[in-house]
Amino acid sequence: MRHQLSFFTALLLVGCAVQSQPQGGPRDENPPTIVAQSPAMGTLNWSGNTAEVSFDEYIQAKNLRTAITTTPALEGIEAKIKGKSLSIEWDTQELLPNTTYRIALGDAVGDLNENNLYQNLELVWSTGSYIDSLSLHGSTIPEKKAPFDKLKIWLVPSGVDTVTTAIFSTVPGKSGEFKFSYLPHGTFDVLVFEDLNFNNRWEPESEPFGISKNHNTELDSLPVNVPFYNGFFELPEDPSTSLMDSIAVILDTAKAENTGHLTLLIPPVDQTTFGWLIHESGFQKKFIFTTYRQNDTSYLDLGNQLPGNYVFRGFIDSNSDSTWTPASWYEGRESEFILTDQNFELKANWDLEQTLILK
Repeated sequence: MRHQLSFFTALLLVGCAVQSQPQGGPRDENPPTIVAQSPAMGTLNWSGNTAEVSFDEYIQAKNLRTAITTTPALEGIEAKIKGKSLSIEWDTQELLPNTTYRIALGDAVGDLNENNLYQNLELVWSTGSYIDSLSLHGSTIPEKKAPFDKLKIWLVPSGVDTVTTAIFSTVPGKSGEFKFSYLPHGTFDVLVFEDLNFNNRWEPESEPFGISKNHNTELDSLPVNVPFYNGFFELPEDPSTSLMDSIAVILDTAKAENTGHLTLLIPPVDQTTFGWLIHESGFQKKFIFTTYRQNDTSYLDLGNQLPGNYVFRGFIDSNSDSTWTPASWYEGRESEFILTDQNFELKANWDLEQTLILK
């Protein structure tokens, strides 16, 4: 009996030892390392149509097709992954002479197990005897929240009248930042746009964009801030006469405790500004704030108004044509500034002083 007890005790101890066995090593946090690349980085006098990058471990890539950008453009470019290698091929074509080419894949490639990303993967070669070394970098600043991963940024030689394609193209990072490297000496205009139909072309009539013109490439260039005019202002439609008459009757006959008293605090403006105060019912008032007003904040007493939710929206009429004017690449014109929508609630039997933001 004693021997049986010792036997079962031994089994129990062995079982416990197995269960407490350590689990694996530390998590791999290192990206794959390049062990071979063709053409080699900085190759001169090269005009082939295939490239390959080999890594020290198996790799994967997400959205590889959309991640690739080439400057200048390479027609029919395709990329695929097999094991530890990334191969890239493009149509046989006559490359530009004495030109530095760059294929950029951003952070698309990572190792197979943990997807640790290789940062800023690129291939650079020249069809001539030197590599261009100038650069231009900056950020795009949207009027409204923008899907940076769906934007394209082009460099266009300054002075062109028609923008159909770009010699140099890239995509912004997660915060809107961008950088062009290996550029020749020159002066360029920067175009940022959202390629809504994914055709690698800019459609100025339908795709939001931003512009910043006349920037020189330099060894240590200053950052360029490119506004992105992705806002659009549609003039509010005039409400029906019957609605306006009905609201007027309600305000005339309602008891004071069933309405709210509204006063707008108007800051000074240095340009004519149009605004609309719109009630959830559709009732609205239009305002024009001019530069002839005094420098101090003024009070606009609107008296008793309908309780409920209001929104104030408008734009700065920079060219004084009484309508909102969009941006124009060809005229080098920014879009007129759109005020951020301002929402507030007016409660019955309340006095509300609402400050408007007009810049």
